[in-house]
Amino acid sequence: MDIIVNDTNIFIDLFTSGLLDEFHCLPIEVHTVDFVINELTDDEQRKAVEFFVNSNHLKVHNLSGEEILDVANFQATLTGNLSFTDCAVCHYAKKNDYTLLTGDAQLRKQAIKSNVKVKGIIYVFDILVEHQIITPQLAAERLNLLYKANQRLPQKEIEERIARWSKISIINYSVIRQFRITDYN
Repeated sequence: MDIIVNDTNIFIDLFTSGLLDEFHCLPIEVHTVDFVINELTDDEQRKAVEFFVNSNHLKVHNLSGEEILDVANFQATLTGNLSFTDCAVCHYAKKNDYTLLTGDAQLRKQAIKSNVKVKGIIYVFDILVEHQIITPQLAAERLNLLYKANQRLPQKEIEERIARWSKISIINYSVIRQFRITDYN
């Protein structure tokens, strides 16, 4: 099973697009660090993410004192202005050879320089459709909704996905999961 490390903005984007439950239905193991959880200042977003922590669908790594020093040293070597939390998720992903999931362009560039595998929110939409957790039409609708709320996302890639997914006939698409994880709380 693939393991990914989420940055804060991915949780926010998934919450905004209404796909946080569906994300946790994917056959991947989701990790993050404690500093990411602390960055979620919106009560509803934080409560939604904490649900997945409490139900063991999201593993939160609490950095040790030694790891905090390692992250601080890593941050000190950078020329950009990445936050401590950004550096922490990058460091954690690199240390464990996990894929980093982020929408932060500067963090993405630094992760690539540090030989960390990086994916973004569009990848999440792609695999939600690929694993038939959501229909292509729902993916197009929610990606459009997300883009309206978050203009920093790559417009060309989003427009290509929306155009492609909007053309797929629902009749040719297999049965979609009809449950949500939070329906069971």
